[in-house]
Amino acid sequence: MGLEEELSSKMAKKNQTIREHTDEVLKEADLLIKKSGIHDERLITLIKLACEYHDYGKINSEFQKRIKTGAKFSEYNEVPHNILSYFFINKENFENLYDYKLVACAVMYHHYHSDITSILKNESSKIEKLLKPFEKDTIGKFKLRGNPCQTLISEKNKEEILIKGFLHRCDYSASAGILCEYDNDFLQLGLEKELDQWKRKDENASWNELQNFCKEHREKNLIVTAPTGMGKTEAGLLWIGEKKGFWILPLRTAINAMYSRVCRQLHIDNRTDCIALLHSDMQSYYFKNQFDNDTEEEIMEYCVKSKQMALPLNICTPDQIFDFVQQYPGYEYKLATLSYSKVVIDEIQMYDPEILAYLLCGVKMIHEMGGKVAVLTATLPPFIRQELKRILGDEYAEADFSDQGILRHNIKVIEAKLNAEDIIQFCHHLSEKNKESRKILVVCNSIQIAQEIYKTLSESDIAEEYEPKLLHSHFIKEDRSNKEKEIVQDGRTFTEDGKLHCKSQIWVSTSIVEASLDIDFDYVFTELMDLLSVFQRMGRCNRKGAKAIKEYNSFIYTEKQGNAMKYIDQQIFDLSREAIEKWDGIISEKEKNEMIQEALSVEKMESGKREYIEEYNRCYKRIEDLYTYEKNEGNFRNIESVQIIPLPVYEQNMEKIQELEKELKKKDLVLSQKIQLREEIQKYSLSITKVQYNLSESIGSVAVSSKWKIPVINAQYDSKLGFQLIKKEKAEEGKGEFI
Repeated sequence: MGLEEELSSKMAKKNQTIREHTDEVLKEADLLIKKSGIHDERLITLIKLACEYHDYGKINSEFQKRIKTGAKFSEYNEVPHNILSYFFINKENFENLYDYKLVACAVMYHHYHSDITSILKNESSKIEKLLKPFEKDTIGKFKLRGNPCQTLISEKNKEEILIKGFLHRCDYSASAGILCEYDNDFLQLGLEKELDQWKRKDENASWNELQNFCKEHREKNLIVTAPTGMGKTEAGLLWIGEKKGFWILPLRTAINAMYSRVCRQLHIDNRTDCIALLHSDMQSYYFKNQFDNDTEEEIMEYCVKSKQMALPLNICTPDQIFDFVQQYPGYEYKLATLSYSKVVIDEIQMYDPEILAYLLCGVKMIHEMGGKVAVLTATLPPFIRQELKRILGDEYAEADFSDQGILRHNIKVIEAKLNAEDIIQFCHHLSEKNKESRKILVVCNSIQIAQEIYKTLSESDIAEEYEPKLLHSHFIKEDRSNKEKEIVQDGRTFTEDGKLHCKSQIWVSTSIVEASLDIDFDYVFTELMDLLSVFQRMGRCNRKGAKAIKEYNSFIYTEKQGNAMKYIDQQIFDLSREAIEKWDGIISEKEKNEMIQEALSVEKMESGKREYIEEYNRCYKRIEDLYTYEKNEGNFRNIESVQIIPLPVYEQNMEKIQELEKELKKKDLVLSQKIQLREEIQKYSLSITKVQYNLSESIGSVAVSSKWKIPVINAQYDSKLGFQLIKKEKAEEGKGEFI
C-alpha cells in the first residue's frame, strides 16, 4: 500500500482519516491566506506544505491502536506524532535548506508536550521501529545528533512564527469544524447606519475631525489623544474598517459594556458570526445573555469561535491577547493572527509599569510582524508616548484633539485628607441653595477609606436626604452587579424625555469607577493618586458637559491616608501633587493635557528616584530576553487573587448553596446546566488578594467541581459595607463549627 493509500485509510481521530483531516486543514489554509492578505507565493507554498505534513506521523501502528481503544498516550511504546511527521519531510523537495527548516520546524513543534530534543537524541530506535513500514516515504535517517530545528525555533524568526501560527489556526479550526476566519462585512455597514440615524435627528451630522482622521489613516499605526465624549469608539471602529480587529480594555466590566454597546449601536443581529468577547468569564456571560433563539449547541459553537479568535471583531482584556509575549509553547497562534489584524488599545495610561511593559513589548512584536496598533486615549503620559514612538519608528500618524473638548470641570484643591465632614458640610450648602440636582460621587484610593467615609455619611444628618451608597471590588458578585446597575441608573445624564436627570444622592467608591462605568454626577470629591487617575475620576462628573460650571464641581484632596499608598508610585504622586496644587478654577481638556505633559515629562520622570521607569525597564528587558518555549512562571496579572465566600454569606445562604452543590454532582447534567449552577454558586463569592487570603482563616470550602473548590473564610460581610478582613489571630476568639 502506497503512502497516499495509507493516509486515506488510517485515522487521525475516531471519525476522520488522516487524509480527510489534512484536506480540511488545507481548505482552512486557503481561507486564511486569502483573509490575511498574503501574496508571496513562496510563503503560501511553505504554509501549505506544513499543513500537508503535520499529521503524517499519526500513520504509525501504536497511534492507530490508541484511536481504536481510546487508550492514553504511552511513553514506553510511542513517540509523539509531531516528531514522527518530521521524518516524512524530505529536504530534497525544497529549493534551499532554510525553507526546508521552516516547514520542518512548524511540523515538529505544532505540539509541545515533551522534550523534543531529548526524544530525537535518545529514542531513535523507537522512531525507526514505528516508521519502518514507511521507510521508502521517510528520510530514512532516524538517528540525529541534535535537533535540526532548535536554533530556528529560538530565533523568533518572522516567517517561522507565521507558518507555525497559521498551521495552528488551520489545524484547530479543522478539528473544531468551524471556519478559521469569518467575514468582516458588517462593521462599515453598521457605522454607516449609525451615521444615518444621527442625520435623521440632525441633517448636518457627519463624522467629526477625530473620526475622519482615524478613517483617513487606516493604513497607519495611530497615537491619538481626544477628550471624553468625542466619539473614540466610533473613531477606533472606523480605523479598523474591513480588517480583523481587537479592542483592548483594562477591566472586564468595561469590556462587557463595550460588547453590548457595539452590538446595539451597529445593529448586529448575527453576533455569533461577527463579534467576540475574550475574557475569563466569557462562556458564563454568553449563556447569561443568550438570545431567545440560541440553542446550547449554538452558544457552545460561539464560545469555540471566540476562543479560536475566528471572528472579525474581538473585545478583550490584555491578558487574553498579550500573553503571547511570554512565548509559551504555541504562542505563534496569537502573534500570527495579530500580524494581519488591527489592535486598538484603550486607556493605556491605566496600567502599572509591569503590565505596560507586557503591552508595549507586545506592540513591538505585532508591529514587526506587520500588524497595526492604534492607541486612543483621553490622556497619554509623555513617557508612554516616547516609548510608542521608539517602537513604531516613523510608521505612525499622531494627533491631539484635546483642544476640541468642551469645558466640564471647575477644580478646588484641598491640602488635606479626604473626609466625610467636608462632604456633609457641602450637602448642607447645596440644600441651603436649593440646588435642583445634588448627585455627589466620592472616589477613594482604598476600600478601607471608602468604607469609613460611607459609615460616617450613613450615620450623619444628611443620610435621609442623600441616601449614601457604597461600591467597591469587595462585594460578592450578586451585590456588586446590583450596585453597578444602581449607580448607572443614578448617574445617568438625561431622563427618557431628554431632560437633565436630577436627584439628591451620594455614591462612595474607589478607582473601579474610573473606566468601567458610564456615569455622570454633578460633583466629585476625590483623593489624589496621580494626575491621570484624578482626571479620569473627574470624567465621571459632568461627563457630557451639560451642566453649569460657574461653581466648583471637582474637589481634590492631596494628603495621603490609609494603606493605598503602597500601590502608588511616590515620585508620580509628588509630581502630580505639585502640579495640581497650583490650580484653582475652570480647567479645559487642553489644559489638563498640558499639565500632564509638563508635570510628568520624561525629564522629570528620569530624575529623582525613577522608580516607575526603572520598574518598567526591568520588566521590559526581562520579557525581551525570554527564551522561546522556556517555562515562564510569570503572571500577566501582577496581583494574584483568590476567589472566596465570606462566612456570613455562606451561613445566610447555606441551604441554597448546599442544594446547588448537590445538583452539580448529578451525572446527567448538560453543559448549560453546569454553567448555570456554577454561576449561581459564584454569585455568593468575591475575589481578594493572595496576601489577604493568607492572613485570613479558611473554615471550609464549596465544591464547584471535582477540581474547583471555593474556600469559605471567616470575615465580616454585609451588603452595605462589603467584605472586611478578620485576621487569623482575631478569628481564633470567635471560632465556630462549619459543616
